Amino acid sequence: MTNGDVTPEQWRDAMAMANIPTLLLVLVQLTGDRAWIEEPYQPTRGRGLSDNDTGGLSNELQLRVRAAALEAVLAWSAGTPPVMAEPSPELLVEMMSVSLGEKIPFEYAGMIEHELELRGRADHDQQREPRPDCPAGFRVLIIGAGMSGICAAVNLGRAGIPYMIVEKHQSVGGTWLENRYPGCGVDVPSHLYSYSFAQNDWSHYFALRDELYDYFVRVADEFGVVENIRFETEVKRATYRCERQEWDVELVTPGGASESVRANVVISAVGAFNKPKMPNVAGLGDFTGPSAHTARWPGEGIDLAGKDVAVIGTGASAMQVVPAIAGTAASVMVFQRSPQWASPFEKFHTPVPEPVQLLLRALPLYHDWYRLRLSWAFNDRIHDALQKDPLWEHPERSVNAINDGFRSALTRYIEAELGDRLDLLAKVLPDYPPFGKRMLLDNGWFRALRRDNVHLFTESVTEVMADGIISDSGEFHRADVLIWATGFDVVHFLAPMEIIGRSGRTLHEAWHGDDARAFLGTAVPDFPNFFCLYGPNTQFGHGGSLISVVERQMHYVLDVLDKMINAGAGVVEVREGVHDEYNQRVDAAHEHMVWTHPGMDTYYRNSKGRVVVNNPFRIVDVWEWTNAANLDHYVTEPALGLVNGARSGG
Repeated sequence: MTNGDVTPEQWRDAMAMANIPTLLLVLVQLTGDRAWIEEPYQPTRGRGLSDNDTGGLSNELQLRVRAAALEAVLAWSAGTPPVMAEPSPELLVEMMSVSLGEKIPFEYAGMIEHELELRGRADHDQQREPRPDCPAGFRVLIIGAGMSGICAAVNLGRAGIPYMIVEKHQSVGGTWLENRYPGCGVDVPSHLYSYSFAQNDWSHYFALRDELYDYFVRVADEFGVVENIRFETEVKRATYRCERQEWDVELVTPGGASESVRANVVISAVGAFNKPKMPNVAGLGDFTGPSAHTARWPGEGIDLAGKDVAVIGTGASAMQVVPAIAGTAASVMVFQRSPQWASPFEKFHTPVPEPVQLLLRALPLYHDWYRLRLSWAFNDRIHDALQKDPLWEHPERSVNAINDGFRSALTRYIEAELGDRLDLLAKVLPDYPPFGKRMLLDNGWFRALRRDNVHLFTESVTEVMADGIISDSGEFHRADVLIWATGFDVVHFLAPMEIIGRSGRTLHEAWHGDDARAFLGTAVPDFPNFFCLYGPNTQFGHGGSLISVVERQMHYVLDVLDKMINAGAGVVEVREGVHDEYNQRVDAAHEHMVWTHPGMDTYYRNSKGRVVVNNPFRIVDVWEWTNAANLDHYVTEPALGLVNGARSGG
């Protein structure tokens, strides 16, 4: 739909439901009048992760804003261009600060310009060398057709670089293909958890699994990605051949036969949340009823009506599945090793009204500013709360005064949610600092625990029997169904594939198993022309959308490839010193952050206690570092020859 297809009545309905702080920013650009970000229109600071839809303004002021916005949008729809199409960087930061009710540092101007497709992107494109023609025969192989693989494919396709994707499943979607348990959904706002190049008419502010899966299927189809995918095919081994400057990739085809293909560049897009982690419990195979890990939920589902269900684990998937099944099962027993912090989830299961969907679809300025405001709330806003204060008096409960404030606020929220069941407080209140583990969003978890048919046990499961489980205390718990919400093995990146580099070492040998490291989470010495998407230390534990992270990685990878081709190089391999210095900075930063706080376990850390999953830096820092590649960071070799695209049977 274009803005010309929208009737005045539809615009009026949309303005009546629009987010006020976002409308103020749209008004400034459409009218050129900065009075809309001055008193009395300045919004109050939003609480927590709230959209702050009213901006804290009085009803009279809200009506005034909506009426002015309607007039300005009708004029724009009729062909009047924005008076202030390109605000200065200073004004953009001021606009963002006012709309959020808090000071945004000027260093975020580049990110804001980029998201709004203003000078930040135009200047960068002018400064970048012209995109070179891809040499004949040059080809990239992408491993995986999930969120990262689709992102890589679309970006390569737009750059005119031929690619092939190898995908082990019958469809695209990755995480959202594999995970289908009751209540499964995303804990990042839908309008952030979407590609910048492929926005979507989301039906809910936080989408559930089926809508997410459909989105990735649609994007892969619309951008012509599907035709370049070999489904039901797995990569067994990839070996770098120095003499040809190519990768030999051994595949296992749908029929089980071996096949070899060549590629100049290999991009791993296998992700991390794809290897379910099962506890080392005796008798796992002895249970006679339905038993499933949340990530391997059977396609036909499991009948839970009237059943006694045991849920093992209390992480993100458990927090989604327990409220979803509590009203169906006869009883739900939850076995918890450690409690989790969970934040209020204001728009949980809230649909996006049709007038707002139309507004997001038809008015790009509104969509982009709305997404930008969301990104701040879910990005660097809380970074300071994660830093250890060596002078802080209460390190046993928090890491600094800001962090302690979060603890107090979250504790009050939990108490309110428990209501008259404060007997549960000691069981559900964590004794470690907020954000020490992944901060979860409350999908009705605490209210579900209040139900008469839900029982919380602060014990681990030690043994599985034919008709139930035994917990730490030795007590037997009869169950009809077992649900293992025990997370994923995220520290063994890329396993079980063998990636063999220049020296003959495998990537897992270079990483000593679970001690993965990469420059910018992307490039590894001794592995030329090889890039990881969502590699080690790329997840922002303080917020952010993983899609945004992967888009930045692909922006960087494309710049490396552009400069490689422009330089006539056939090889790029990150210098060991550059790689090591970056990872030393990663480790040093982590030592000052909550994730290395003693007294808690987290999937962020490997067997040596090193944080291998999270990135400790601010998102704005990583954004700057990935904006343009420096070829001096890489060892290069002149191109010898290019792959001919032929395949040989094996």
